[in-house]
Amino acid sequence: MALTADLKYELIKLRPSKGELRLAELSVILRFTASVHVINATMVLEAEFESSQLAGRVKSEIKELFGIESRVDILHASGVRKSSRHNLRVVKQADLLVRQTGLYYPTGKPVRGIHSRFVSDSVDVAASVWRGALLAQGSLTDPGRTASLEISCPSNEAASSLVGLAKRLGVAGAKSREVRGVHRVVIREGDDISKLLELVGAAGIQSRWDQLRAKREVRTTANRLANFDDANLR
Repeated sequence: MALTADLKYELIKLRPSKGELRLAELSVILRFTASVHVINATMVLEAEFESSQLAGRVKSEIKELFGIESRVDILHASGVRKSSRHNLRVVKQADLLVRQTGLYYPTGKPVRGIHSRFVSDSVDVAASVWRGALLAQGSLTDPGRTASLEISCPSNEAASSLVGLAKRLGVAGAKSREVRGVHRVVIREGDDISKLLELVGAAGIQSRWDQLRAKREVRTTANRLANFDDANLR
């Protein structure tokens, strides 16, 4: 999990200068982490995060972009919750927030996937969508036979949107699949993983991942040659 944690830490430190990019990133983070409830006729939005840094980042973005207040509470580990979580909660103006971020249509109907305003926008927005998805539900494993970059998605529609945006970014190897009832987007090709890391702005992790991959390839080649020589000696 070290690569995943370091990837998210690097992405959290990135602050897009354009409002449209910040909005796309925030929208997808909320889409992939938040739930909406109606309590006493009032809409409430809640989102859970493993990282206090990400919870704080989302809280500040909501305030800066929309002037809407939220609070973050710690949910301590207990029972089925193996580790502490950070719960962000919006009560006042949650109905405005879900419309402004594209979680709901103006008619009040929830968006099943990722809002079309972000799916059909520029390449920079597409990269911001992917950055938000990585921050919210992404994982990155070490290079090797099972190397992968994965996103756990809230719906099949959201997964399909991510695959389409990856292709727009030139990452053709992104695939959507359902694993144990969870919709995932998976990238396994090393070049595609490296390219996507570059596009979302994770230059540090990209360099580290490429170095690990190069070492793995050298070691694999050496082992193959050793096995070949051993077979010849027999």
